[in-house]
Amino acid sequence: MSNFLQLFHPFPLKVISGRGIYLTLEDGKEYVDLFSGLGVNLLGYNHPDILDALSETFPMHLSALLEHPLKEEVASDLTRITGFDKVFFSNSGTESVEGAIKFMWKWLERRGSNKKKVIAFRGSFHGRTLGSMTVTDILLHQRFPTLDLNTVFLPFGDKEAFTEEIEKGCDFVILEPIQGASGVIIAEQKFYETVSILHREFGFGLIADEIQSGLGRTGEFLASTLFGLDPDIVTLAKGLGGGLPLGAILLKEKIANSIKPGDHGTTTGGNYLSLRLSKVLIKNIEELLEHVKNLDTLLKDILIPNLLTNPKIREVRQRGLFIAIELKKDKSDEVKEILFEKGYLVNSIMKKTIRLLPPLIITIEELKSAIEELNEVIEGF
Repeated sequence: MSNFLQLFHPFPLKVISGRGIYLTLEDGKEYVDLFSGLGVNLLGYNHPDILDALSETFPMHLSALLEHPLKEEVASDLTRITGFDKVFFSNSGTESVEGAIKFMWKWLERRGSNKKKVIAFRGSFHGRTLGSMTVTDILLHQRFPTLDLNTVFLPFGDKEAFTEEIEKGCDFVILEPIQGASGVIIAEQKFYETVSILHREFGFGLIADEIQSGLGRTGEFLASTLFGLDPDIVTLAKGLGGGLPLGAILLKEKIANSIKPGDHGTTTGGNYLSLRLSKVLIKNIEELLEHVKNLDTLLKDILIPNLLTNPKIREVRQRGLFIAIELKKDKSDEVKEILFEKGYLVNSIMKKTIRLLPPLIITIEELKSAIEELNEVIEGF
């Protein structure tokens, strides 16, 4: 009997070691990790730059009351790359969303325009804490308490419904540029253009949740850039800490000016070691963006067209290394199990969908081989 409360459905074997995109499990066999630790291990396992950063001495913990240069250095890297003005560090994605909602609310309060109405989207996932669950559609069935907000969930990508609801008035909109937990759902470009136009026209707040889509996953540092969105706040996490817990809230100056000391806080958000790894990670991501764009071209031009000749595949949705393969039947769990037997770790969601979030360091040959193996398993199932 285990004393650990397991809330996931884990693979049946324990991990022994890892290198690059490979994990060695207790059976002694190497497995290709095509899900990078739930999208966290962007540089794979035991990346030499990460190991170098870990080998240097460091203070185990510094209070937020003490300054250290890494906070400013990593914040400066993020603002330089993204064009935002301020950064606040958190411990996780859901904590970044919680902070983003609070920061947005302070700005709205300062404007005197709070209507307690928020627009979110069906199929959305923003976290598992009570505030983030208030704007998370796919967890509504869990029936936990939520914030005292009128959250209107609209079909993602429906520009007519969005326009109609905005014209009725709302405080802020929160969206994932690409919906991850629902299976890499990407709207048509016209929807993103409509969001941008109405954002400028009506002046509502806009939060972009880039916890899965950001940090180079699409070939751009932020997916918002890919779609021409100009959010007031962006949330980041997942791989930001180079494998250690770290989140960030990127803010425009107008939002940051509404926040004063005491409005929010954290004990270990932006801790020294996570920021050290984050600095390494950000440098590597900037160098990998062109590589991810090349893999995006390979997928679009060759690998995905080959997948779509498979009679058992309904659709493939993809931007960069953000990939979902939707089957015609509810067989994703079975496909995942067979791929595991063949040495591949993938994620299955929504009964029909295989989701891939490979490390950004995956090579052309490794990606090609993995997609071909996956296609063969699906076809022969």
